[in-house]
Amino acid sequence: MKKYFKIIIVSLMLCMFFSTVAFAEEDDITVRVRIKGRTFNEQAELDGYENITIYDTSSVIPKKIYQTDDELSILMDTYYDQFYNELSSITYAKIGPYHVKLSNKYFNSFEEAQNEINKLISTIPTLGSGFYPYFNGQDYQICYGAFVDSNSALTFVNTLKENGIESTELQTQKQSVLVYDGQNNIVFMYKNNYNIAFTSFNSDLGSEMIKIDSKPYRGMMAFNIINNADLISINKVDVESYLYGVVPCESPSSWPLDALKAQTLAARTYAVANLKRYNLYGYDLNDDVSSQVYGGFLSEKNSTNIAVETTKGEMIYYNGKLIDAVFHSTSGGSTENSENVWQYEIPYLRGVDDTYSNISPRTVWQKIYTKDQLIARLRLYDYDVNEIYDVKITKVTENNRAYECIFYTDKGEITIYKDLIRSVLGVDSLWLTVKNNTEGNDSFYFASLKTTEFASRSNDSIDITTTVTDGLTNKYIISNKGKTQITGNNVAFISSSGITNKDITTVNSNQYVIDGRGWGHSLGMSQYGAKQMATEGFKYDEIIKHYYTGVTIQ
Repeated sequence: MKKYFKIIIVSLMLCMFFSTVAFAEEDDITVRVRIKGRTFNEQAELDGYENITIYDTSSVIPKKIYQTDDELSILMDTYYDQFYNELSSITYAKIGPYHVKLSNKYFNSFEEAQNEINKLISTIPTLGSGFYPYFNGQDYQICYGAFVDSNSALTFVNTLKENGIESTELQTQKQSVLVYDGQNNIVFMYKNNYNIAFTSFNSDLGSEMIKIDSKPYRGMMAFNIINNADLISINKVDVESYLYGVVPCESPSSWPLDALKAQTLAARTYAVANLKRYNLYGYDLNDDVSSQVYGGFLSEKNSTNIAVETTKGEMIYYNGKLIDAVFHSTSGGSTENSENVWQYEIPYLRGVDDTYSNISPRTVWQKIYTKDQLIARLRLYDYDVNEIYDVKITKVTENNRAYECIFYTDKGEITIYKDLIRSVLGVDSLWLTVKNNTEGNDSFYFASLKTTEFASRSNDSIDITTTVTDGLTNKYIISNKGKTQITGNNVAFISSSGITNKDITTVNSNQYVIDGRGWGHSLGMSQYGAKQMATEGFKYDEIIKHYYTGVTIQ
């Protein structure tokens, strides 16, 4: 099929390290793999190192179904043009999701169905070679073709009937997966499920591997149609081989070995503790930061492979149970308690001193927003505001993180808490301060005759409560002496710092400066902290026990 493609199918990927015989189910993990920039979700290309073998993985010991070419194309069953580009309608379709299924013929294996096909073709050669086995999830049947509409399928039903063969129409649009060989022939079709997988043997490494869209993975590749729309690829791989592709993506391979070992334990524990997290879609974890970054075989490095091998099977426990071993890049100086970031108090996710992580280039950062940019960010989170008067961090945790943030807007006060603050502000961490870009740290406010809310009264000056966007000229002070028009911009204000003379022309409340420390959610192990601890001579178990309170390693 590849030679007919006018599109370039960007990388997807999957595989699994699978000793040619079998793996215990608990030793395997399934990872949804995606390539950044991939355009097409309805098809993928598989390349084997030798012939590709198709397995039924529904049992603990995978069952070999069929061995075929070293080049296969996997397509979701839907409409395509002559170049195998997916179409939204049948107008220009040359390939479609209508098939003809032989009646009352059920087989226990792919091989039995294929033998029946060979017998059929030899008996009635005029029928051609468009037959292929179809697995419905329980039995194997025989199907023919990929017709674009019902009439075309029924025409072939009548042709078969004339030859004494009973058949029916089968329509499986976006409910089945088609497997094409290198000559563009359908060699297999199976109903959408999680149990069919593909792999080949890499004799150089002595293990099962496969390339998906040119990217190699250990283990096996499986496919599943989700949301009646997307064909996703799922790498089925044993946990240790999975870690070969995770650790170098999460920590640089040049870091000290004990830092890499600590990363390995955290990654292994996180993976096993989160098995079946996305079970609804047929896999355990994603290959990105929503789970752990996983790059497959190409990401592997010798040093990180050593870290995996020398800690094989070791994981982190609290009171005899696996922990949720979350980690982050840079704490900024201390980690945080789980309940101050997420919802629940978790006993092993306690804030600890972490000056080790201050070697990180992300220890200190700054972000500047205009008022319009902040309004846009609020709207991303469905806050329908048109004006922002101020932003204040009103509660801070004992470990220096923002706990409560209030946006003062034309729609009233909007209060957000914990990690949502980081999301709404679009910043690296919760260790932050927000201020107007003024000469000092205090925000100053005023009232004008056009407003209905006035500042609090005093004898000669006011306690300010609304943001200045320009000078004070033509604004008014209301006090017990009455209303007084301001003729200049240098005015004394009462603020939290006392009485201050301010030249209001220097105030730019259209700009907000966010200063912060750290990168990530700040819970569990700091990766840069682990690096520095290892550099100073700490062993990986000491690093783990520093960042996860009260844990054991088994």
